[in-house]
Amino acid sequence: MYPAKDILIQVLSEAAEKNKGLGKTRLVKFLYLTEVEHYRETAERLTDLKWLFYHYGPYALELEGILAEREFQRAEIKTQEDKDVILFRVAEPMLPYVRRVDAKVSLVIKKIVGQWIDRTLAELLDYVYFETEPMQAVNKRGEVLDFATVRMESRTAVVPLTASKEVMRKVDELRKRIGPTLSRLAEQRAPLREEGKEYQVAMEAWEEDMGKEIHPEDLQRISLTVTKQFNDTGE
Repeated sequence: MYPAKDILIQVLSEAAEKNKGLGKTRLVKFLYLTEVEHYRETAERLTDLKWLFYHYGPYALELEGILAEREFQRAEIKTQEDKDVILFRVAEPMLPYVRRVDAKVSLVIKKIVGQWIDRTLAELLDYVYFETEPMQAVNKRGEVLDFATVRMESRTAVVPLTASKEVMRKVDELRKRIGPTLSRLAEQRAPLREEGKEYQVAMEAWEEDMGKEIHPEDLQRISLTVTKQFNDTGE
C-alpha cells in the first residue's frame, strides 16, 4: 500500500503536466478511480483509506486532514459564472513532477488523468456513482465501500499454433471477407448520453459544495456502523 498523500501528489503532478489544477471533487474522484483500476489489475488495495458512500458518492474522511498538509497548495479562483472554486496544486518548493510511486501505479494514474481530465464533471460523477462496482454494491449512505466487488481484468493466454497452408489460405479469405465490416464497426461511436439541465445544475452545486471546508464539529456528528464478515479462521 501507498500513503494516500503520495497518490494525491502524483495525480496533481500528472494534471500539472497538462497545465491544469484540480478542484477537490475531481481530485478525490481521480484518487478513487485510481484505487478501483489498481484493484482491478492486482486484486490489492492501493491505500488504506476507508472509502464510504458519503452524501452521493465515494469519499474518505481522512482526506480532510491530508489535503490540509503543506504539500498541497490551494488557489481560489472565480469561474466565468462568478463562482469561487478552490484548485489544488503541488506546493512549492516541491519539484512539479517527482515520481512517488512505482512505474506500474504511475501508468494507472496517467490512464485515469488522461481519460477524465477534459471530460465534464457530470460525466465523471455519473461514471463514478453508477458504473464503478464498489458504488454499485452499496445500498445506503455511510456504508464502507468494498473493493473486492471490483471485477478483475480478464487476461487471455495466447498459445502459438502451427497451421497448415490450407488453414492459412482459409484464414486469409475470411479476413478479406469480413475485414471491411469490422473496420466500419470500429469507426462507429456510441453517442454520449445527454443529461437534462437539472442534472447539470445539480452536478455544479455538488462541485461547489465539495469545494467548501468541512467543519470538525460536523465530522464529530457522523456516526457509522461497520459490519465485517469473518472467515473460518476467526481472523
